[in-house]
Amino acid sequence: MIPATFALPLDTRTDLASLSSISSTDFRTILQTRSDKSSTTNLTVPLGAVSGLSVPNGQHISAVNVGRGVQNYTCTQGTYVTAGALANLFDVSHLFTSSKDLIDLAALSAVIPRLAYYAVPYPVQEDLRVDIHHFFVDTPGSNATGAISPVFASESDRIVASRVASATAPTNPTTNVAWLQLAGVDGQGTLAKSVFRINTVNGQPPSTCQNEGEHLSVQYAAMYYFTK
Repeated sequence: MIPATFALPLDTRTDLASLSSISSTDFRTILQTRSDKSSTTNLTVPLGAVSGLSVPNGQHISAVNVGRGVQNYTCTQGTYVTAGALANLFDVSHLFTSSKDLIDLAALSAVIPRLAYYAVPYPVQEDLRVDIHHFFVDTPGSNATGAISPVFASESDRIVASRVASATAPTNPTTNVAWLQLAGVDGQGTLAKSVFRINTVNGQPPSTCQNEGEHLSVQYAAMYYFTK
């Protein structure tokens, strides 16, 4: 059950006083606001002290999205192995471009997926406009059994991506899935050159499993930064 209202974590209230308590309905309204992305190039991906992830030289943010979905797993020899993910991504670029001179954008980036986790159900159970659909397909050109690649698809464009790097989530890594840096595969769309999944909320499976072949979906949320 989604709570009617929920407060932000104490460590972010100082910088985000205006969002200290927000209704689920209001947050969903924010997600449906049309984004002004004219100045996203002035933003930076808030990677903080996380090592191993970096924006390639010459690339700049083209869109900021919050994702809400499920991480999928299959029980294989006593351990849950990733089987891709499904998620709805909502463009929140306007929140960042309009707030960059007012509040700590790194704190905002940490808070938005926590709000989305509680305010936005997955699958979508209402008429929310989804800006990008995230799913997995068989890896183009690969003959390896079970090889899959992430896809990000808007109404007008898409990319198939490959993993460049991953980093353990800096908080609660047994609960929150890893942060990722992905690169668009040549010839597989022009939506972005890179995608960063950061500020993850939940998504990790149990450490062990018993029923071989069993499928498990774990709810999660995260921020997705697209760069070109």
